[in-house]
Amino acid sequence: MTVETSSVLTMMGALMTLHALRYLLAASLAWGFFWSWKGNPWTKAKRLQPVDFTRADVRRELLTSLRTAALFGALFGFVYAGLPLVKLRHDGLFALLEFSAWLLFLMLVHDTYFYWSHRLAHHPRVFGWLHELHHRSRNPSPWAALSFGVLDAVVQVVWAVPLVRWVPVPSAVWLVFSFVAIGINVIGHCGVEPYPRSWLRHPVLKWLNFATMHNQHHLVVRGNYGLYFSAWDRWMGTLLPDAPPGPRAGVASPQAGWSHHAPPGPRAAP
Repeated sequence: MTVETSSVLTMMGALMTLHALRYLLAASLAWGFFWSWKGNPWTKAKRLQPVDFTRADVRRELLTSLRTAALFGALFGFVYAGLPLVKLRHDGLFALLEFSAWLLFLMLVHDTYFYWSHRLAHHPRVFGWLHELHHRSRNPSPWAALSFGVLDAVVQVVWAVPLVRWVPVPSAVWLVFSFVAIGINVIGHCGVEPYPRSWLRHPVLKWLNFATMHNQHHLVVRGNYGLYFSAWDRWMGTLLPDAPPGPRAGVASPQAGWSHHAPPGPRAAP
């Protein structure tokens, strides 16, 4: 199919705006609820680190995340341009089931890709030039959700390109998925554990990825590589020892005994 330049530029502009707005919406809601609402009992009881965010960190997280949002939008705009909208094939209840199945499919594929690419990004030979920028946030705020270097941002999103081009995922599913993805990403960086402690022991809910897990990942700079779920970490032995929510939580012991890699240098341990 021949794609006109004007349609490419239009789609790129539209999706750059969409990705920036979804990031700002999700991060702003988390920031406002957990950190701007002074005296929020939830934050007081379940914050994951005792130290406050620095202005320099928040500014860096915001600017680099907006750059990532622009890169995501530009790439997807180029890939989407000229493609027709893909609609659900069913109506009524079957449409809901179809939608849910496609959404779960995207989450499972993305979670698998994210785990292995994220774990590779922490290899000592790769970490410094690929993923180190994200880990400058040892105490990540909601604004850190998309705080990646340029190449890291490309790695984060390239998994979706072949699916967009060759798998008939309905367009509405992609749209909803994009908001689910940024929402869960922001929760992982919000500095507060929003989920009940009991979920960590629940036979089904324990397979989710918790904010406590990702906060530990930023502190120890290894382990807990998952995004939506903790299944791959559990199966591959990269799940860090548990830490309860609260002012002292997240400070996981670096002597975890796992065999996976930690990056070299002073950031390899808290």
